[in-house]
Amino acid sequence: MDINFEQGNANHPKGHAILYFRSPTDLLASYIVILPLLVDFSKYIPPFMATQVKDAGLEQFSSFAMPPLPEKVKSYEAIETLARVRGDDLIFGGSISSEDFVDTAERVNDAVQSYTNLYKGQTEIEIIEERNTGESSTKKTPELTVGEVVYSLMSERDKLRELTKLIGKLRFTMEGKDKRQMAEAKLELEALGKYLSDRFNISRLIEVTESSMEQGHRLVELYLERCYKLCDEDYLELQKIEKAITEIEQRAKL
Repeated sequence: MDINFEQGNANHPKGHAILYFRSPTDLLASYIVILPLLVDFSKYIPPFMATQVKDAGLEQFSSFAMPPLPEKVKSYEAIETLARVRGDDLIFGGSISSEDFVDTAERVNDAVQSYTNLYKGQTEIEIIEERNTGESSTKKTPELTVGEVVYSLMSERDKLRELTKLIGKLRFTMEGKDKRQMAEAKLELEALGKYLSDRFNISRLIEVTESSMEQGHRLVELYLERCYKLCDEDYLELQKIEKAITEIEQRAKL
C-alpha cells in the first residue's frame, strides 16, 4: 500500500505516526507505533491461550495502530498541529467508506505494514552505516564538557529554566556588544539544545534572539513560552502562542 507522508520523510520514518483517512463526511485518524523491541505476548497470557496467540502471529508483536479502526477527528488543522508539536510523522492513507469496517480495518493494517517496512528498512541501513563508520574511523568520540554532563542529568523543565537563563545572558551580552561573551553564551545554548527535543526548535530561538528585527524581544518571549507549553502539553495555549508568533514573523517579512 502506498502511504503519503505529509509531515516527515519516507526515507527516515520516525517510528510513530498519525495516520488519517478521508470519508465522504468525516476525517478519521489512528496512531501508528513501532516498538523498539519485539514483545512476546505469549509470556503475558494464560497458557491455554498461547496457541491462539501464535496462530494469530502475535507472539512477535512489534507494531500496531491504536485505535484499530480510525476515529473521527475535529479537523485536519488539529492533527497537523498535533503531529508537528509532538514530532510525529503525518501520513495520509487515502479515502475510505466509514461504514465498511472490514475494508477500513484492512486499510489500516496495510498502512501499518507499509510504514513498518519503511522504518525497518531504513533502520537496518543506518545500523550498517553506523557499524561501518565505527570500524573505519580512528577518531575518538569527543569528551563531554562538564556543562553537557550536567545537562544530560537535568529534567526537561530544569533544562528549560537553564534555557531561559542562557537566553537572558545572550541578550545581555548583545546589549554590551561583547563579542567574546556573546560567542560563549551561544555555544552554551547550542550545547544545551543537544539535550532538548527538536520540537522545542532551539536553533530558531537562538536565531530570533540574535536578530535585530522589530518586536524581536517579544518574539523571544513567545518562543520561550512556547517551550514551556510544549513541556506542559498545553496544546490549547500552544496554538495561541504559535498564532502570535506567525503574525509577528509575517509582519516582519512585509
